[in-house]
Amino acid sequence: MADQPIKQVDLFINGRSYAINCPVDEEPALARAGEYINQFIQDIRRQAPQLPQEELLVLCALTLFEKAEKLDQLQAQHTEANALVTEMLTQVSQA
Repeated sequence: MADQPIKQVDLFINGRSYAINCPVDEEPALARAGEYINQFIQDIRRQAPQLPQEELLVLCALTLFEKAEKLDQLQAQHTEANALVTEMLTQVSQA
């Protein structure tokens, strides 16, 4: 497997620039992530304008982790529900 070319991408989050190295084919996803996080932080900033940058980023990371955890739980429930439906369909077809 050949090494993918790496590109430095500048993300602007809460008025600051962050230089991030990523594979060229991942640049669009990184740009979307940067835009999402910037918007998310701006929303938090409006609710708590007194928070310093570091605390804002920590709050953002914690909130995004919570959202990811909820998505994982929903995925697990979805997988369980699909397994139950498959089992039910199998039982019905064998009857």
